Amino acid sequence: MDYVPIPKAGRLWYSKGDFFRPFRTATGATAGETIIPLYDPTLHREAVDEPDLKDLNTALATLVDIFPDVEPETFREMLSNLSESSRVEIVTEQMLKNDAKKTRKTLRKLPPPETTAKRRPRLGSQAALPTADTFRSESYKKAVKQVLYQEFKTLSHSSIKAVMAEQNYSYTQSRPVLQQLAAKSWRFSLSSIWPRRSPSVAAGEHPNIIIGNPSTDQTIGVRRTGSAQLDQELHDLLVIPALQQRRQEHLAADFALASQLNDTEAKETDTLFDCECCYGSVTFEQLAICDDDCHQLCFDCVRRSVNEALYGQGWSQSIDLQKTTLRCFASADRTCHGRLPGAVVRRALAEPGAEEDTWNELQTRMASEALVKSGLRLQRCGLCNYAEVDEVPSLKLRTAHGILTHIVTRSSATLQIMLLFLTAATILITAPLIMIACLVWMLITLVPPVAAVTDASWSRIYKQRRGLKFECRNPTCSKISCIRCTATWRDPHVCFESEKTSLRTAIESSATAAVKRTCPRCLLSFVKASGCNKLVCNCGYTMCYICRQEVTSKEGYGHFCQHFRPSGGRCSECERCDLYGAEDEEAAIRKATQTAEKMWREKEGGRQGDTHTTQLMVEALVSQADHGRWYEGLLDAVVEAIAA
Repeated sequence: MDYVPIPKAGRLWYSKGDFFRPFRTATGATAGETIIPLYDPTLHREAVDEPDLKDLNTALATLVDIFPDVEPETFREMLSNLSESSRVEIVTEQMLKNDAKKTRKTLRKLPPPETTAKRRPRLGSQAALPTADTFRSESYKKAVKQVLYQEFKTLSHSSIKAVMAEQNYSYTQSRPVLQQLAAKSWRFSLSSIWPRRSPSVAAGEHPNIIIGNPSTDQTIGVRRTGSAQLDQELHDLLVIPALQQRRQEHLAADFALASQLNDTEAKETDTLFDCECCYGSVTFEQLAICDDDCHQLCFDCVRRSVNEALYGQGWSQSIDLQKTTLRCFASADRTCHGRLPGAVVRRALAEPGAEEDTWNELQTRMASEALVKSGLRLQRCGLCNYAEVDEVPSLKLRTAHGILTHIVTRSSATLQIMLLFLTAATILITAPLIMIACLVWMLITLVPPVAAVTDASWSRIYKQRRGLKFECRNPTCSKISCIRCTATWRDPHVCFESEKTSLRTAIESSATAAVKRTCPRCLLSFVKASGCNKLVCNCGYTMCYICRQEVTSKEGYGHFCQHFRPSGGRCSECERCDLYGAEDEEAAIRKATQTAEKMWREKEGGRQGDTHTTQLMVEALVSQADHGRWYEGLLDAVVEAIAA
């Protein structure tokens, strides 16, 4: 029978609420206090947005698609100050009128590839705007504020609110900043004298994370915060890493126990095997056997050999690129030509306690070495070691209707006029045209130079259609880079942006230095707009604008030519400077820019160490690419019209 407290002596009840209060207290004390509501990530909950929140996020996603290089924070500030009607139109007009570059804060930061893979498309946006950049609901803001208040008790509420406002109220982005502030806070420094938990709260010490004892209780969950979005964020940020760590610890403990039992049983039954490299005794499960003379090698020696091949000097001696595996390294027989099976090497490198990425690094390096030795033309990712064969597919012809449509809609006027004349001539000389077409086909098929020219034209057309985007298929990278400058792709993309800035700075500096003058006394720089060539600085120094020589008070205007020249031009009687003559500033600027460009090319070429890359960079920046022979443009237009 449940215990029900009896009221004290005296008047028993003053009201009906006093009568039921002991029963409610007893029920809550026995049952409700032990029940903690946890977040279940398997249950699908549809987030109920506020009335205006969905429209704001839709407008934000639209603006980010229109101006992909502008930070979303700029649009959030602009949209929050506008009414519901014509938000997108007003912001777009303001951006175009004031120039998007003036309102641009920073380049939009792209999320890492793992975040991009897990990110859900929202609001029909092609750019897949991250959730952290969208407008947040009031329930989410309130829940984040309460969680951060409990987690960072050493910080003031005003500091937490300021960080939340800076990070768009995102818990994931606000937490690292608050951890740094808590580590530097004077409150933490004063309270660190007594032992207490660190400001960087782990998953087990988080106020909203419940982690039971691994030996008795397997509970790991998130205490509900009132916002399903924040609950999912806490689950992804703290619970999933804790579950993975616990699983790895269980696997390591199970493997250690199983290995210990296996070693004990093998010793008792005398079933140990000797390694022919280190001569240690191991069990059969820790043994690798070569495929030639059946030499027995332990997994520890296999791991050491792979590490020496990757990070030492044993690559050519230990790795067989034809079989893409490890050679036999038995010390008893150095002449063995056997190899270790790749599956066994992978199992040796995948055991607990070994480096997790060693097998991937081994495979990556073997693949790179094999591709280099193949001699094929490769297209590499500029951000990792991934490479693929850069081959041009075979030429496929369009249909007659497709060729006609392309010529009418997309070809140049010259090609359209030629087609018109050929069509008119077809009525009169059909047979000669057929013979000419057959002759052209035979030339392309049988004569190698003609076929090479056609293949080169198709290669140019294919690369032009493909563009400069290169999508890496490496799962650990999955980034988009530029084929020409190998930089991370950003819309709108500018090749060699930093190099272009350095080139522009060098040219501008040289052009300015060619026309400006500097006073040697006060180091003031100036440029003459009009007047004579006798210049007087603010400090009193007098100099000639042409030869830059000091003009003393004794010399005065005698520094300049005093002879009469009836026909103008240079004086034939002396070599003095002209008083009102001006030097050819355009020629000086042109010569200075050419010199600066030449020096920049030599500098970049020496730094890059790759002539092809340097040539691409110069062509992209200076626009001096080789346009080829005169007929290549017409041939490319014809191939573009007939190629599917």
